[in-house]
Amino acid sequence: MLIKDFFKLPNLLSLSRIFMVPFIGYYLSKGDPLSTVISFGIIALAGLTDGLDGFAARILNQKSRLGLILDPLADKIMAVALVILLILYRDFPLWLAIFILSRDLLILIASSTLMANKEIVVPSNLTGKYAFASIVVLFASYITTFEFGITFMTPIVIIFLSASLINYIITYYKIYKGVELRPYQNNKKLKFIRSIGSSVVIVLILYNFYFHFIELIGKI
Repeated sequence: MLIKDFFKLPNLLSLSRIFMVPFIGYYLSKGDPLSTVISFGIIALAGLTDGLDGFAARILNQKSRLGLILDPLADKIMAVALVILLILYRDFPLWLAIFILSRDLLILIASSTLMANKEIVVPSNLTGKYAFASIVVLFASYITTFEFGITFMTPIVIIFLSASLINYIITYYKIYKGVELRPYQNNKKLKFIRSIGSSVVIVLILYNFYFHFIELIGKI
């Protein structure tokens, strides 16, 4: 693992998510409408970098072992920090916080064990990416007190977190048993279904959030 890998664009994008956390915390603590809008803008930017880091790694051919570690680690650090901040400032439900943090803790322990014993780094899986994206939307809903988003996204977050955890458990079990992991095959039908499902969720959220955001801007 080389020091210069830290300065590759995909890894800088992953690191940027960690450095955004203190700014989100500062503006959340203020509680006024303008600070709420700024907090929302920062977390939206964080969600964008989560997609861009992997894209940049592929396009620029800058995949690295450090990147495989940093990407999921940045997601988990940000998720933990935001859960704590939202409990403090936005009445985030404790049971959901425990579920999110427990899942991340289990994955972190398993990943650390694999890295220490077998020197294997398990990259983020597709369900993990969807889980993080749905968590970002849920967190943004709590930050802006967007009731539709909170109600709509909570069950989606639970589904993706559960699917992601099961996926990781299966992967870790295969590695411990010495089973060769096959590269992920992006089935066209499944990709189409995912695209349609994601589009429906995005349209519903954005349509309802537009009116909520206009109301929020009007209070500034």
